Amino acid sequence: MVCLAFMARLAPVLRRTLAALALAISAASAAAAPPSPQSVLGFRPGDDRQLADWNQIVDYFRRLDAASDRVRVEEVGRTTEDRPFLVAVITSEANMAHLEEIRRANLRLADPRGLPDEEAARLIEKGKTIVAINHGIHSTEVAATQTAMETAYALASGDSPAIREVLESTVVVMIPSHNPDGTQRVTEWYRQSLGTPWEGREPPFLYQKYTGHDNNRDWYMFTQRESRLTLQGLYDPWRPQIVYDLHQMGERSARLFAPPYLDPWEPNVDGALVEAVNALGTHVAARLGTEGHRGVVVHAMYDAWSPSRAYPHTHGGVRLLTESASARMATPLEMPFADLRPGIGYDPRVRSWNFPDPWPGGTWRLRDIVEDQLAATRAVLEHAARNRAYWLRTFLEVNRRAATRRDLFAYVVPAGQDDALATAKMIEVLRLGGVEVQRARTAFTAEGRSFPAGSWVVPMAQPYSGFAKTLLERQRYPDLRPFPGAPAQRPYDVTAHTLPLLLGVEAVAVASPFTADLEAVPVAQPLSPSGAAVQVVPGQVVGRGPWIALGHRTGEMVALGRLLRARVPVRWATAEFVDGARRFPAGTLLVPSSARARVEPLTRELGIVGRAVATLPPALVLRAPRVGLYQSWVPALDEGWTRFVFEHQVGVDYTTLHDRDVQQGSLRDRFDVIVLPSQSSTAIVRGYAAGTMPAEYTGGLGPSGVQALRSFAEAGGTIAALDAAARFAIQDLGLAVRDVVGETGGGGGEDEGRARGVSSDFYCPGALLRVVPAPHPLAAGLGDSPAIW
Repeated sequence: MVCLAFMARLAPVLRRTLAALALAISAASAAAAPPSPQSVLGFRPGDDRQLADWNQIVDYFRRLDAASDRVRVEEVGRTTEDRPFLVAVITSEANMAHLEEIRRANLRLADPRGLPDEEAARLIEKGKTIVAINHGIHSTEVAATQTAMETAYALASGDSPAIREVLESTVVVMIPSHNPDGTQRVTEWYRQSLGTPWEGREPPFLYQKYTGHDNNRDWYMFTQRESRLTLQGLYDPWRPQIVYDLHQMGERSARLFAPPYLDPWEPNVDGALVEAVNALGTHVAARLGTEGHRGVVVHAMYDAWSPSRAYPHTHGGVRLLTESASARMATPLEMPFADLRPGIGYDPRVRSWNFPDPWPGGTWRLRDIVEDQLAATRAVLEHAARNRAYWLRTFLEVNRRAATRRDLFAYVVPAGQDDALATAKMIEVLRLGGVEVQRARTAFTAEGRSFPAGSWVVPMAQPYSGFAKTLLERQRYPDLRPFPGAPAQRPYDVTAHTLPLLLGVEAVAVASPFTADLEAVPVAQPLSPSGAAVQVVPGQVVGRGPWIALGHRTGEMVALGRLLRARVPVRWATAEFVDGARRFPAGTLLVPSSARARVEPLTRELGIVGRAVATLPPALVLRAPRVGLYQSWVPALDEGWTRFVFEHQVGVDYTTLHDRDVQQGSLRDRFDVIVLPSQSSTAIVRGYAAGTMPAEYTGGLGPSGVQALRSFAEAGGTIAALDAAARFAIQDLGLAVRDVVGETGGGGGEDEGRARGVSSDFYCPGALLRVVPAPHPLAAGLGDSPAIW
């Protein structure tokens, strides 16, 4: 009775204590709960006329990292314009505690040489599907970076069975924005445009400093800082089975595209990966249909030919691309059903097997795009989780087949080629792509041909041999026709990517096994965001004499720019000449031996060979030209690439010229050369129409600018018109030249999923063609039968 009485008196105290404790626990949990994007931003991602900029996105992901044991955010480097480049890893708390073990196990599946079957089975049983999600590579496709925050929050805070399954069976490696510079600049531009007639229009600048829209075509040359940071922070350490790449396309199209891709596929992609992409893309489309997302198309518009867009396909994984119809950035638009337009392989107004539920038209918002992308992301992650063993087994077997291939033994890149810098660049591309390259310590023979010491060997029995073979062999783009006698299907994108032809380097395919004394070629560590990852073979100056003769290859052109900037009087031989027993071609560069102290370090750095000569043939004295580079306010991809070549590859000092700079005239007083990047005559002359952009960005060159260029040329200035700009020179500057190809469309823009602005008579995008060089100074150094792209 005493105990019962005591317990009766104690019960209210216990209830109050337990209640207080529960409230304390609840409050602590609430304080530690992952913050939602809306709670941090003050608006929901995708809301009308609202965009989070990169600074806000970085802040959100860092808060999520601090609040959740499921999230780990790393700044892997700095972007082109010095912003943080983030990679976020998201998985269950239990997986996070063993993350390094999971990562290393996955790398063992990526390179299964010597892996016993029993160990492989154990790794698959315990392993996790690695899913990479890449957001925002094209910065005017604004939805993906907003979706990234919603996806991360759902995984960090969710507790449903589906979320738990994803977290326990996968590791998600997320890039919130592949182009943070563009995310920030485009958002700032959009905010400034609100309430104006140009609200929601694309900005008057390239959203990646050098490449603009082309930054997703960098997946085998790795020229840009962000591409290399992705290798460093995602592909190299994680080797994902699935890479999901979120994009947007034109507003008059289907609401969302998912694979299967159209033919052709790059022929070195393993068939199992083709089937895996087809299965995953079809699953995504089916799930979206089930959930009521209309206007989803598969097997249309996009192919899988070029490795410039699809790094995973030759690295054991799949690239799943989705393309969402665009709004006007974050501004809604009205799209009547009748205004929808056909794309390659479908019509958005017609129901078909690959487009079973047409969208009826109406208002289209950024939030609609975010909802579609969230649904597609859920479908990808749930497929990756529920089919974990399938993805890991496919990954293993694809890599095993590559590592045991027997159809080709190796490629050999002979030492001592004329262009050492280009040779080193080709080896660097292969090494950055994970390909093992070896170097011969001594001379050897393969299939009856002798190769000198220092030659490079690329064995084909290795996991990423498909990447190497794709880049080293010659492509034959297939002649695709829907039926015999029909017009050929136009390629979606570029059609050739043979590095030996692009770089002027010999690579020899060897089918039969051979033996050689080989050592591995390392990659510089840590990986530089720019600059060389593979050391060039040093050159030298040979002999003594009053002049140093240099050739006309890549390294010599870099050296020439540096020598001219140092005011060294370099001469250009106008004719072939002989010195001793050696013959030198026209275009040979001649440097006075007094500058030998400047030349010798360049030969070592750039891999060039200078030869001392006694003869001074008829020659021109060169000087550094005063270069102007025209930059239209209608952004041109070629203008950005030209700047990149000038600044980072050749080293050319230049001045950017906008419309008003040209219109001021007196160009000859300031410049020797004006470069016009590839762009249509309309964009150059007319630019943006008045009222469609701020006044300072409208009008183009106009008649006064065209006349200023004409006067510049008449006064002895040189105009270098690249690609499509040559038509401007012919039509608007009145050159007495006939364009035999005809009007083939202009550069400066993209419309994903459509082959537009091209001739009905001639279409040859990104092909490698053999040419016979004319006896002209511009052909110096090209050889007898070079390839042009």
